[in-house]
Amino acid sequence: MFKLSGVMPALLTPFDRAGDVNPAVLREMVDFQLANGVAGFYLTGSTGEGLLLSPDERRLVVETVVGQVKGRAPVVVHVGALTTRAARALAVQAEEAGADAISSIPPIYYKVGVEGIKQYYIQVAAASSLPFYIYNIPGTTGVNISVETVQDLLAAIPTLRGIKYTSYDFFQMRKFVELQGGWFNVISGPDEMMIAAQAMGADGAIGTTENLLPHIFAQAYEAFHAGDVAAAQALQAKINWVINVFFQFPSLSAVKEMMRLIGFDCGAARPPNLPLTDGQKSRLREMLEEIGFFEFAATRHD
Repeated sequence: MFKLSGVMPALLTPFDRAGDVNPAVLREMVDFQLANGVAGFYLTGSTGEGLLLSPDERRLVVETVVGQVKGRAPVVVHVGALTTRAARALAVQAEEAGADAISSIPPIYYKVGVEGIKQYYIQVAAASSLPFYIYNIPGTTGVNISVETVQDLLAAIPTLRGIKYTSYDFFQMRKFVELQGGWFNVISGPDEMMIAAQAMGADGAIGTTENLLPHIFAQAYEAFHAGDVAAAQALQAKINWVINVFFQFPSLSAVKEMMRLIGFDCGAARPPNLPLTDGQKSRLREMLEEIGFFEFAATRHD
């Protein structure tokens, strides 16, 4: 049965100077990530600015990554959209492009209630034969998907395999881990809590900071699962130093600037994300130097 594990970047979508998707940099990022130990990719989610991309741009991202990965690791595509029809079309598109699984946030903006959430997921999952993952990120969607809702969906969606769980409530997360006798595939989201989530039974991790520190995440994951908790904690601390830095700025723009500093020009975050000022860029670099980022971060030329 299909199951995700290990660490997977929620891959950034690089843009060129005109603001269009940059496939060349995207291919370079894929090879860099794989060379540094990642176990797969999550595309066009929050970090990938999926909701700010057109359907054609989302297709381009998926086709580019799938073509570059060449079966070396699973590719999960976020197909969430404002309308069920659009999400279904993106699910079909992802399968046609060769993705290994699909995922979606719940309906947003309109308060459709629990039944509306269920119907959305049932219809989106049915558009594809691929394994399906719920994406629970209540901090941005305003919707916290309950264990009871997922239990109902397990009975209604034969392809439902797991959940991308981006929340700090590990008491709730553990309930997901225990679903269906433990086969339900739970992947944690908050990078700053990656090791804690593993301790509570998550199978892997998907997040933003993996773009910057893929080798650190891979080493931390491996250390924890080998029983070396102290080493895993030390690596988690480095991850958190970096997160604490980019949280001081418009975060997605800061992460893209940090990618530029390690050798990948991802362009600017798409509006309405705010760009960094020149002063912010200078201060960001200073803060990274203060934590020794350039000593422990992998770079394009390593």
